[in-house]
Amino acid sequence: MRPDRARQLFPALALLLSAAAGAQSLPPGLLEKAQQLPPPARAELQRHAATLAAMTPAQREALAARVAEWDAQLPALQREQRDAWQAWQALPEAERQRLRAAAATYSALPPDRQQDLRAQYDALDGSERRGWLLGPTLGADYPKLHALVSQVPPAQRDALLEALRGLSPEGRADLAVLAQRTPPHERDALRKALLAQPAQGRDAWLRGQLHR
Repeated sequence: MRPDRARQLFPALALLLSAAAGAQSLPPGLLEKAQQLPPPARAELQRHAATLAAMTPAQREALAARVAEWDAQLPALQREQRDAWQAWQALPEAERQRLRAAAATYSALPPDRQQDLRAQYDALDGSERRGWLLGPTLGADYPKLHALVSQVPPAQRDALLEALRGLSPEGRADLAVLAQRTPPHERDALRKALLAQPAQGRDAWLRGQLHR
């Protein structure tokens, strides 16, 4: 359980655990509020309650320590870690496997080499670092695709990222050129046209658009 999520859920988790244990002194108002939660929120609380109930006292203490450590962090660092966790959740499993392999390679490097690589990453501007949150396939191409991806409407975002990952490196290079040539007010039309193409034909469509 993430420390920030645990912190948000602890009062509700305590409520559910008390109810599950048959506590008679639980205020009726709190039970009523729990029962009125939307089904997805109630299901999430129940899942986390089950996780918490299965923990040993030592594990609960460790979780509480992690929550306290989270609370002590600066808001900017909390936001960075939260964004990274959400980005990880959104990645396809194949991308996660590549990142796990990269993490293992990084861990095996000498400490001075690790520091060098970390310094290189820290030297990137904020836009490039956010781009790498999209995973290894799109991270390297993000500076060239930024004009198309950065202002994508939320309703299009997941479909667009899936389409970009499905392109060949040459297709993404063609799209990057098209995006840079396209005026800002016409980029939404370019995104919609790309998504309207069959997945297997997008590379050829982009090449045709590039050489019209």
